[in-house]
Amino acid sequence: MSKEVGGRYRLIEPLGEGGMGVVWRAHDRLLDRTVAVKEVRYTGVGDDQRADLNRRTIREARAAGRLDHPSVVVIHDVVEEDGRPWIVMQLVPSRSLAQVLAEQGPLPVERVALIGERVLGALRAAHATGVLHRDVKPENVLLAHDGRVVLTDFGIATLEAEPGLTATGGLVGTPAYMPPERLNGEPARPESDLWSLGATLYAAVEGAPAYRRDSWAATVAAILHDDPAPPVRAGALTPVITGMMRRDPAARMPAGEAAHLLGMIASAPSGHTVPVSASRGRPPARRRLMVPAAIALAAVLAAGGTLLVVRASGLLAQGGTSSALTGTPATTGQPTPTATPEATEPTGKAEPSATATPGGSGMDVPPGWRAYRNAEGGFSMAVPRGWSVVKSSTRDSVTVRGPGVPGMFIVEWTVPEGSWPGPVRHWQGLEKEILGRGEFPGYHRIGIEPTTFLGRPAADWEYTWRRAGALVHVLNRGFRTTAGRPYALYWEAPDSRWSRDRRYFDTFTGTFATL
Repeated sequence: MSKEVGGRYRLIEPLGEGGMGVVWRAHDRLLDRTVAVKEVRYTGVGDDQRADLNRRTIREARAAGRLDHPSVVVIHDVVEEDGRPWIVMQLVPSRSLAQVLAEQGPLPVERVALIGERVLGALRAAHATGVLHRDVKPENVLLAHDGRVVLTDFGIATLEAEPGLTATGGLVGTPAYMPPERLNGEPARPESDLWSLGATLYAAVEGAPAYRRDSWAATVAAILHDDPAPPVRAGALTPVITGMMRRDPAARMPAGEAAHLLGMIASAPSGHTVPVSASRGRPPARRRLMVPAAIALAAVLAAGGTLLVVRASGLLAQGGTSSALTGTPATTGQPTPTATPEATEPTGKAEPSATATPGGSGMDVPPGWRAYRNAEGGFSMAVPRGWSVVKSSTRDSVTVRGPGVPGMFIVEWTVPEGSWPGPVRHWQGLEKEILGRGEFPGYHRIGIEPTTFLGRPAADWEYTWRRAGALVHVLNRGFRTTAGRPYALYWEAPDSRWSRDRRYFDTFTGTFATL
């Protein structure tokens, strides 16, 4: 008769085995569902040490269970039976990245970038709660049949706040994906997970690990003393991978910058270059290169960034059916099995220089800004120097973004259609529609407030929601001109930057004028 754990989980068959135990397919009799159960095994240790390890594992399972992110395997339960822990998890029909690489060889740059973006999102969510993974590698990255990318096996994770729960004090992990500081006996830190992710992406795009030697000792020695072989297939991913795999943890590319670049690479067509923005993790000037990339910054902002946000946010300030809410549903971090929403978005193009007027527009241009005029949209405004203005190829909108600032400003206009209920009621109707469609996870309305803009009735819709676990703050101003043309002026930024960067919205709208 098959074994049952915890009085409800019937083990069916083993799904895989690793250094710390066996993962079983199991049936939860109570809820009548299939789950994965990890049987944690410790060998070669005494009873006292095994008890300590069991306590550590249970605490870590509880810590991982606090994570709420689409790219983190959900932990349902933890049971202690037969003197060891059993961790009950969501069963994700999938193949590991390691299996896919063994079967298919190196993966395309854009696909690896998408995998990296999803895994990094999971790591950032874990790090925000004090949880480190410590064993990021291709075997622990699952490519789900439903299109998700999921990071699993937080079984050797440790809470930063609980340094005593480090098992035997020895190293746990796969040498080829372990960062130099851990091999030197230093404690793990968030940057350690970034190094391991960089090594994982290197293997995914190159087809082999950056450090592959004949023995465990040779691999460790190479990581400690040798630079990784320069990638030859990575293309746009090169600066991201090398940035995350810098030997000094303090010099590694910050997670936020890496996430931004991975998102751009994953969502844009090939054939262009992407600049690596300045940061504390940027290499010294003598080693800096602009690296060929499979991305055009302009196309990314219009395709991967702007349009997804526009569609998810219902930007159009017009009556009747809003094209911002039709077509493909908004992305929630869970792409379809055949293609991701980012990859299927049409591309845009950068506005030609002729539309950017250096002066003479009559507006009061703040220092460090330039005058910008858009004849098609019928408006002018000031734009910070060095910022890009990108026209969507499929929508009546432009997106303004700049280096070093994670926010973006969107101006959308369109030909009027349908009745106009007024700006407040329009935003309320769009809010009801998007919430009814299950969009905007974690949505919280700050307010839909009437105001006056350019002498016309307007409304400001301010709210927050969670995209891939990160809290996003939005302010969207809608109004119609005297002639009836609707506009939406949209500013989005990470909530943590809201107070610091709100001034951009004020300056954009303060210089905005219709032609």
